[in-house]
Amino acid sequence: MRIPKKNIRIILIIIVSFFVISIFYGLGQYRTSQRRQIYLAEVNGVGITYDQWQSAFQSMISRYDSQTLSSLDPATVNMLKNTVLKQIINSQLLLQQAKKDKIKITPSEIDAEIEKIKANFSSPEAFNDALRANNLLLTDLKKEIENNLLINYVLNKEKSKVSISEEELSNYYNENKMTFFEPEKVHARHILVATEEEANNILLQLKEGLISFAELAKEKSICPSAVNGGDLGFFSKGQMVKEFEEVAFSLKPGEISNIVKTEYGYHIIKCEEKKEAHSPTFEEVKENIESILRAQKENELISALLAKLTEQANININYDFASENIAPESSSIGEEEELTSTPSQEKDKPEELKQ
Repeated sequence: MRIPKKNIRIILIIIVSFFVISIFYGLGQYRTSQRRQIYLAEVNGVGITYDQWQSAFQSMISRYDSQTLSSLDPATVNMLKNTVLKQIINSQLLLQQAKKDKIKITPSEIDAEIEKIKANFSSPEAFNDALRANNLLLTDLKKEIENNLLINYVLNKEKSKVSISEEELSNYYNENKMTFFEPEKVHARHILVATEEEANNILLQLKEGLISFAELAKEKSICPSAVNGGDLGFFSKGQMVKEFEEVAFSLKPGEISNIVKTEYGYHIIKCEEKKEAHSPTFEEVKENIESILRAQKENELISALLAKLTEQANININYDFASENIAPESSSIGEEEELTSTPSQEKDKPEELKQ
């Protein structure tokens, strides 16, 4: 079961379409502190500061739960840090290209995006509170939206070049038929309790028909699915523990099981619906195939564009998180820039970036 993540940072709401947008937070030069800062990288003379990178990195890792993050080894974390820096560089390249193309974003376009963001809040006051909580002025948010729209304009221009023929669709289907195969599935609900005695009492109530299965699940089940009346949705074989799965697939629609013991406790299962194994026809999956091929081609075009822009640009990467060593060619960093930081930023900086 997936639990929706709450308290998402406001800036994540304005993600539009491509991965570079998701890490754009903090890239705008207007957000740079008045103090002089070291540049982790420079793109055609535009510096990327540690503070900007840190905001982008925190935005990226906020999407993952603590268990996932704690399972990452230091080498993987450093790789992710370098990836975020590279994505900020890509964002800057695309932004500079948009400006080179003299793309203009109108105030009405920005206001429309602001309205979309406001729609996620219960009131204008809640929206303003979120801005303050994230240390953002409305003008700052508007600037970030403008930059996002500029980047998206360049990306969408590349994406518009994609075309997919009927032959390509047919060939993909013939070469990947097995990937579209849909195994047998069952839609089930369950009630999970800690003791067999309680399970027996619940089963008795169900047999007497005094209360619905969903209502009993909400009231008695200790599984997170209780809030949905014990609804587990559709699942195929191999997705549940063996004891649970065997019983769930043996039931007929509308049928309720006896007590099923697993490592999680005692279950009572109700089969809501079944879907037989199915091999979709070309027409049934044609739209899906088109989406797959379109995404592949769009990514190829965007990767090629970024490679071209990178080749044409003057990019200096002054810090490698993987090695935790400042690159030799960046010896001027520190000589020309005075490095200062707030205490909260200082504790997280690589040793070489601390005073």
